[in-house]
Amino acid sequence: MSRFSSLLFCLLVFVPAHAETTVTTPAGDEIPVQIHAADGDRLILWLTSEFGPTPRRHALAGALASEGIGVWSPDLHAAWFLPVGRYSLNDVDPATVGALIDAAIDDTGKRVFLMADGRTVALALNGVRLWQTQTTRSQALGGLLTFSPRLFVRTPQGAERAEYLPVASASNLPIYVLQPEDSGGFWRIGQDVRELEKGGSPVFLHRLRGVSDGFHTRPDFSDREAALTARLPGILDRAMQLLADYGGTPAEPAPMAGTARPPERPQSDALLRPYPGRKMAPPLALPSLRGGTIDLADLRGRVVLVNFWATWCPPCVEEIPSLQRLYRALHDQGLEILAVDVGESVDTMEAFLSDKPIDFPVLMDPDGDALRRWGIYAFPTTLVLDREHRVRYAVFGAFDWSSDEVVEALQPLLDATTTPRPPSPTAEPASDRE
Repeated sequence: MSRFSSLLFCLLVFVPAHAETTVTTPAGDEIPVQIHAADGDRLILWLTSEFGPTPRRHALAGALASEGIGVWSPDLHAAWFLPVGRYSLNDVDPATVGALIDAAIDDTGKRVFLMADGRTVALALNGVRLWQTQTTRSQALGGLLTFSPRLFVRTPQGAERAEYLPVASASNLPIYVLQPEDSGGFWRIGQDVRELEKGGSPVFLHRLRGVSDGFHTRPDFSDREAALTARLPGILDRAMQLLADYGGTPAEPAPMAGTARPPERPQSDALLRPYPGRKMAPPLALPSLRGGTIDLADLRGRVVLVNFWATWCPPCVEEIPSLQRLYRALHDQGLEILAVDVGESVDTMEAFLSDKPIDFPVLMDPDGDALRRWGIYAFPTTLVLDREHRVRYAVFGAFDWSSDEVVEALQPLLDATTTPRPPSPTAEPASDRE
């Protein structure tokens, strides 16, 4: 166990919450709040992420308190007995956020900074915007600290343009974004910042190298993620100082086109959801890990599964064996698989695959150019192209690609006839790859 892992373990075991309280919402519901008190004049109101509270959140709150920064951690899931999950906080009334801010100001008299992760950022923004219309003390809210914000109406399937939630461009409080680089969101974070700035928000962007989403709260974490978590109190301290220079949140909210809404849940539980329309796949020509360049255009006449992934993405790694099984089962019927690795080096990929023999090609997209052309917003995202290279299926998330459901969905595409099959670009046997 590393020095930093040992530190985190000690924090998990020995840092208790200083107190607990409850906050009553306008609807009369009671929210349990864990309090880590501190002597300083600033307080972080840390909203639960969509995946709920974790012991490492508790440990980080204790570390912040030891540096003089108080933390309130409301448990939104416990308040309404909600199961954790990506869309678990969709039905939480944004007025809840205002009630928590008011309670934090009243009980402590401190400058409050809201903090939120992932899809909870949208709830925070909608809540602040509503609170601005009802309060006379907006300056007591110093701003919003965010990790890996998710501000889309829905996660794009791939090969499509993302639609932002209305509140993303209708917020004007100061915002500090901490964005891990080992994240699908990293490749679009500049676009997110521009959207947030439309409403008047001053936005700071802090890119975090070598860590992935939830690095500071997940039960599984690398030594590098533990080291950065140990540094977070200092990072957040400086972030709050920057936000405080703006004098608090404006008294009036920014105009908003449309109405407040949470992120949409997927409309179907099917593994492969048919892609609407008859869109042709964008161009794709990238260097192969095994040498040379592979051009999608040369595969016309083959059904092609294009998988965007990275080695730091656990779900991406988990689905590799099933992709290999699918490839072996259906390659002779006309299936090709192109695994597009985004943002990593050849050395990293070769080391990763040294004990994972696969037969399909791995293409290298180190700068994310193909990711942007193909409209990829999350890892893994996989698109299935028919023999004419129309996009027939596009999905994000990992699952068993060798399942009967997938094979049955692909079979009609494989049974269709078109131009003669060109030579396969697939690589040599794994033993020849050393």
